[in-house]
Amino acid sequence: MAILDLNDKNKVAAFQAFVREHPRGQVTQDPLWGDLKANWGHIYIYHETNGVIDAAMAVLTIEAVPGKLLAYSPKGPIADIQNVQLVKALVDEAVAVLPENTFLIRLDPEEPYSDDLNEAYQQEGFTTRNRQITYMHGNIQPRKNVVLYYDGRGDADKIVDEDSLMKHFKRDYRNQIRRSARDGVVVTSGDSQEDVTAFFDTYVMMAKSQNITHRPIDYFLRMQKLWAGTGLFKVFLAHFEDQVIASGIGFAYGDKIWYMYAGSNRAFTKHYAPYAVQWEMLKWGLSLNKVRYDFGGVGDFVPKDGLYKFKHGFAYHDAPVEYIGELDWVLDQEAYDQYLKGFSE
Repeated sequence: MAILDLNDKNKVAAFQAFVREHPRGQVTQDPLWGDLKANWGHIYIYHETNGVIDAAMAVLTIEAVPGKLLAYSPKGPIADIQNVQLVKALVDEAVAVLPENTFLIRLDPEEPYSDDLNEAYQQEGFTTRNRQITYMHGNIQPRKNVVLYYDGRGDADKIVDEDSLMKHFKRDYRNQIRRSARDGVVVTSGDSQEDVTAFFDTYVMMAKSQNITHRPIDYFLRMQKLWAGTGLFKVFLAHFEDQVIASGIGFAYGDKIWYMYAGSNRAFTKHYAPYAVQWEMLKWGLSLNKVRYDFGGVGDFVPKDGLYKFKHGFAYHDAPVEYIGELDWVLDQEAYDQYLKGFSE
């Protein structure tokens, strides 16, 4: 195990290449994510075999209870999560270098849930938070996701072109995508500051209409500055009569596209612009030969859940995805108990 020296350009490049190209690579494990989270501290841990990185863990730190630090590896580590001993070794390395006032190291890898894996981590000393948490926001990252698989799983055919992609959707979704095009909705994509600014306007509109909080514009402008030109980040904008009426932001890491943020103007609902945005984002994943398109989290896999209802229509032939959840290595039980109070429903 080793700690990444951020002054070693070659090793940083190798670490970044690993978290970007590994099939389970995650944008949240890229050192750029640590730069984006300006008010968080960060360390990066990796494991090598014969001089080649084969496991990596970004750890971000912030004061989460008074005087105590949370150490969080968002969607990490990037490793064989079935290898509990390897993951524990990464955690041990983190414990050795983190400040003494760290009360928790939290992992939440995108690994499918199983009773056996859950028990294996518990036996190793981790506190697991998964099926006992019924509230969507009871975890930092949603544990239930809707994912479209391009490689054809279950009763689905492999998606090899735009026609087979379209056939993967629910019938009325196909009609709505075509209706949007007939109405004159045009979707563009890019990674410029202007693209981000246009996205932000619809993002704020959507947040206000749903009475939810939203991130400030500076957050997205930092994101654009960090990832522009990498090919890993795109902003999609749906235009109608010289207005941007819907939008989406996606990242291309590992074997997937992650649909991370969205916005829409409800005054133009009848033109189905969000469906047009998804169509273009899904085609982006197809063009990059991705295996998965991650629509992100939902509250539950039932039609009455609005997020699930919208997302499932695209991943119509794909089984819901349930992840292992949070793997907590508790260093200070009292502070941990205090921290968990913030996640109660």
